[in-house]
Amino acid sequence: MIEELERANSIITEFLSIGRNDNTSQFETQNLNAIVNALIPLIKADAMGQGKIVKTEINDLPDLSLKSKEIRQVILNLCRNGLEAMASDGCLLIKTYVENEQVVLSIRDQGKGIKPEILKKLGTPFLTDKENGNGLGLSICYSIAERHKAIIEVDTGPKGTEFYVKFNF
Repeated sequence: MIEELERANSIITEFLSIGRNDNTSQFETQNLNAIVNALIPLIKADAMGQGKIVKTEINDLPDLSLKSKEIRQVILNLCRNGLEAMASDGCLLIKTYVENEQVVLSIRDQGKGIKPEILKKLGTPFLTDKENGNGLGLSICYSIAERHKAIIEVDTGPKGTEFYVKFNF
């Protein structure tokens, strides 16, 4: 009973954070690579516990105006989704690079891809195809991207899914 109450509280807290701008932290000029590199040990530990691996391709980037707490949440949500989508021996690839005057964060998994009916509604609160999912992770990611004037694009197929978070600089 207490476990279910804690889960309900967690869902409500996540839902409330979707539309709320995090006023406790300010936009600061920083490098996306610093945020990614700080999270890599945590993501790799999570992957190792699931029998999966994480690879990175980190390229030089210009600094951006970011709220690091929010960007950490985007990275962790996308990585967690990617890890959950794969069988145990899958590889999650995290890349950063510059393309078309945008800083790009790319997270690619080797899962089965996203179903077309889900893909059309991606980012909608409470939309999930996971047994224990609450459907808020991607919704939060899209809200954070919007606050950062970034866009999220998705490329998916039977051999996996790649999320691109693109920041203008």
